Amino acid sequence: MERKKFYLVSLGCAKNTVDSERVAKLLSQKFEPTNDPTEADLILVNTCAFIDPAKEESIETIIDLSRVKKREAKLAVFGCLVNRYGEVLKRELHEADLLFPTEPYREVCQTFDLKSCDLKKRLLLTPPTYAYLKISEGCNRTCAFCAIPQIRGPYRSRPVEELVEEARYLVETYGVKELVIVSQDTSYYGKDLYGEFALPRLLDELQKLPVKWIRLHYLYPSKEVFALVDYLLKGSEKVLPYLDLPIQHASDRVLKAMRRGHSADFLKKLLHSAREKLGENAVFRTTVIVGFPAEGQKEFEELLKFVEEFEFDYLGVFKYYHEEGTPAWETFEDSVPEEEKEERKRTLEAVQSVISERRLSRFLETEQEVLVEGVDEDFGLVPVGRTWFQAPEVDGMTYLETFSPDGEEFKPEVGKEIKAFLTQLEGVDFKAVPLGD
Repeated sequence: MERKKFYLVSLGCAKNTVDSERVAKLLSQKFEPTNDPTEADLILVNTCAFIDPAKEESIETIIDLSRVKKREAKLAVFGCLVNRYGEVLKRELHEADLLFPTEPYREVCQTFDLKSCDLKKRLLLTPPTYAYLKISEGCNRTCAFCAIPQIRGPYRSRPVEELVEEARYLVETYGVKELVIVSQDTSYYGKDLYGEFALPRLLDELQKLPVKWIRLHYLYPSKEVFALVDYLLKGSEKVLPYLDLPIQHASDRVLKAMRRGHSADFLKKLLHSAREKLGENAVFRTTVIVGFPAEGQKEFEELLKFVEEFEFDYLGVFKYYHEEGTPAWETFEDSVPEEEKEERKRTLEAVQSVISERRLSRFLETEQEVLVEGVDEDFGLVPVGRTWFQAPEVDGMTYLETFSPDGEEFKPEVGKEIKAFLTQLEGVDFKAVPLGD
C-alpha cells in the first residue's frame, strides 16, 4: 500500500527551520515527503509573525496552497502566526483545516497517532553541509520593537547533554560539517538553567564532535560577549571567529527608547575590544533598524557614522514596523514616514555595500577551504559553496570554476570539502579556482 505524502513550507527564521525539521521527521513515520503540493495528502505551513511583511507572506502562502491542494488533502498551519493570532485565525482562516502552535510536536504526534515523539531527530531542510542547532526557546529581553517574548514566551535553555546528543545525531546521520548555533539571545544561554552563562561549556562539548566549523548567531551585545571573545582567544579550533551581534542602533536616544539596556559607548567598547583581541581575520555581522519613532535625522546620522567608523563585514538593514502588543506600540506613534524609512534604508545599504566589499577584499588571492553545497542553476550549473567567513543564507557564496589550474574538470560533490583560491570579489560573492581536496 502506497504511503501518504506530506508537503511542508517553512517560513521565517532559522529557528523556525529547526521546528519544521522536527515536525518533518515525526511525520515521516507515516508519510513520505514530496516537493509537489498538488500530490500531497497533508500540507503544512510553518508561519512567521515577527513583522507585517512576514505575516503577509504567511497568509499568502496558506491561501496559495489551499488553491492547489487536492480536495481531500488537509492543510495544517503552525508556528508564530498561530501563537500570536490563534483566535482570529480560528474565525477567519477557513483555508486551514488544522492550527498548531510553535513547537507543535505533541499536537502532531496526537493528531496523526505517531508511535514515537523523539525530538532529537530531524529531517534536514538545509544542505547536508550544515545544520542549525537551536539552543533555547523564547526571550527575556524587553526590546520595545520586538514581539518575540509574547509569541514564544520566556527564555528556556536546552540542557547541554541534550544539545550534544542532537548534534551527534546530525553529524552521524547527515554528515553535517558545520553547526550553526541559533537562539533568540545566544548571549543568555544557560543563565536560567545553570545560573550562569554556559555557552563556553556547551561549545567545549560540541567541539569534541567530528565537525569542522561551529558558528555563532544572534549574540545580544552584553558583557557575556567579552567572556566569549576570551574563550575564542584560548584557541578554540572549531568555533569560528565570526560574531553576529545585532546592535539595532547606535544612538543613545534611540537605544534608550528601544529599551536595549546599554549605551552607544558600550557598543563601541565591546566591538572594538573584540576586533582588537581577535585580529583583522575576525568577521563581524550585525543588523540595524531604521525609522524607529525616536530616530530623527540626527540619530540616523549617528548610526551612519557608527557604521562607517567600525566597518562591519556584513550588515542587514530593516525598516521599523509598528507591531501591535509591543512596548513601542504602547508608547510611541509610528512617526517616521514610510518614504523616509525607505530612504534611510537605501542610504545605509549603499554605504555598507562599499564597506563590505572593502573589508572582504582582504580574503582575495588567498587559499580557503570551501564546503560545496551544490550548483547555481541561474549561472549555468556553476558549482557553489561557502568559506568559513560566509554564513549560510545570510552572507555571500563562493562560485567555483569548473576546471582546476591543471585543466582537470571539477565535478562538485555536495558536502565535500575542497581547497580553492579566491580570484574575484563581486559584492559579497567570490569566484574561486578549485585546488583539490
